[in-house]
Amino acid sequence: MKHSSRLVAAFLSAALLAACGGGNNGLYSSTPTSVARSQSALGPHAAHGVTEKVLYSFAGGSDGEHPLNEALIAANGTFYSSTERGGDSGCQSGDGCGTVFKLSTSGAESVLYSFGGTPDGQYAKGGVVERSGVLYGTTQSGGKYGGGAFFKVTTSGTETVLHSFGNPGYYGPYAGLIYVQADDKFYGTTIYGGTGICGTSGLGCGTVFSVTPSGKETVLHSFAGGKDGDFLTGSLVYSNGELYGTTQLGGGGGGSTCSNSSVPAGCGTIFSVSTSGKEKVLYSFTGGSDGAYPDGGLINVSGTLYGMTGGGGGKLCSGGCGTIFELSASGKFHGVHSFQGPPNDGASPFGNLTNVKGTLYGTTQQGGKSTACTASSGTTGCGVVFRVTTSGKENMLYSFTGAPDGAEPIETLLYLNGMLYGTTYLGGTGSCSNGCGTVFSLSGF
Repeated sequence: MKHSSRLVAAFLSAALLAACGGGNNGLYSSTPTSVARSQSALGPHAAHGVTEKVLYSFAGGSDGEHPLNEALIAANGTFYSSTERGGDSGCQSGDGCGTVFKLSTSGAESVLYSFGGTPDGQYAKGGVVERSGVLYGTTQSGGKYGGGAFFKVTTSGTETVLHSFGNPGYYGPYAGLIYVQADDKFYGTTIYGGTGICGTSGLGCGTVFSVTPSGKETVLHSFAGGKDGDFLTGSLVYSNGELYGTTQLGGGGGGSTCSNSSVPAGCGTIFSVSTSGKEKVLYSFTGGSDGAYPDGGLINVSGTLYGMTGGGGGKLCSGGCGTIFELSASGKFHGVHSFQGPPNDGASPFGNLTNVKGTLYGTTQQGGKSTACTASSGTTGCGVVFRVTTSGKENMLYSFTGAPDGAEPIETLLYLNGMLYGTTYLGGTGSCSNGCGTVFSLSGF
């Protein structure tokens, strides 16, 4: 299986598809769209005692396909999230505009809603969040203006577009939303738009926005590029009135190390934005041992921020295999781990870390023991699940093999009742070229 390497994740899903071919009550009576397939794995691809199980393989077509950049949420024994493609037959190449789905812990899946493209949503990324028993999320495209949509879906499948991005001049929500109960608002980011001008396209450098449950949206900060920051693909984290996040480009660090068509673009930043819109760059990546291109979000562990970069760090991968880092409350940056790549470590981490009792868990898009997947950069491996202590001791827990267990786990893990749950973008037994993706569980870690 061939898949795309990714450092800068601009419309990652489209590139991958081109390269690869392609609290509620939790009580439901609908019939699953297809029968779940289970696969347990132990041995050369799993650490001792660790078991991986495929709960569901997306089928494509009217079912969902390719869950991307999202996290499962759980309510009363049911998981909810979104897929970028699948559903109806519309949108690019007729492979569907994306779905919102539900899944039981035993693997019974059904599609709650299939997006229809403009003026509805199109290409759901980032999953969904729950407020008062209703699911909310964003799509990267679609809506009235084509620049994306903020939507809600009931657990019975009724969908409403609450806000359409793209007018005036901001669009492209790529990361998942967060909900802050203290002010009853959702917060998110866009990869383009705003008042800044970045790149030759002039599409803007990205924004941080808030949106109310009724759909009133406010741009809190427009990134300016350069030393400020550019291209936001990670979700936000909230703490004491401040929002923290990353930009994948900008910051002014790295020189030719981080360039776009030989033009320095910056290796990315860590920033804060107050809920009133005051922004501050906290750290600029250099592309060296600290990392480059932080395309995921941050988590807060006892006042310290932790995150990952897709590049930089060790030189065993082209452009580096990626890093895990921390930023203290006083602003001190520290590298926690540099990924070493295949066969004994992951490469190109993606999504957010998950804190389980002070130990961090996450996934990488590439690396691991399998040779079934090869990136365009030459890095092998179908991705891994790993754990790392805050002092930097890292272990690879499971290496994906492509089919049937999955490939490219580009998401954030969910910890629930002693188990880790997640998704893969590719792999499984579905009808898509290289598989339509999976939902999996990991136990025994």
